[in-house]
Amino acid sequence: MSKSFFKEYRLEFGSFLCCLAVFGTVVGIVGTFFAESAPSYLSVLEELAAPFGEWAYWLLVIGSLTLVGAGWWLYDYYKKTRSLARFMAIPSKAKFVRNLDEIEYLAWSLPQRFEDQVLEKKRRFNIR
Repeated sequence: MSKSFFKEYRLEFGSFLCCLAVFGTVVGIVGTFFAESAPSYLSVLEELAAPFGEWAYWLLVIGSLTLVGAGWWLYDYYKKTRSLARFMAIPSKAKFVRNLDEIEYLAWSLPQRFEDQVLEKKRRFNIR
């Protein structure tokens, strides 16, 4: 059974959302706070914020909320991959079996390639 798109491409989609949210937040900040008197180094961003007009405030709100959500999503992904990598480095079969529930949960919540790694490790240890 294949995994969902958002689970399979979580890193790529989360990175894209973070970049988009940073851009939206910066344009929202410039459009909201520097609309009348922007410094010369912000002139490009001021031109990008101009079409949004009064909607720049909402761009700031939505962009910052999206940045927090996507940032948490990426942090959770990296935390789970580091934890799974730590479990996969265990050379002892007994320790691996002891942590098997958590290992399988982590593999289930990450893309398919991690689940394949766990299945290969289980095959090497002769665990069913």
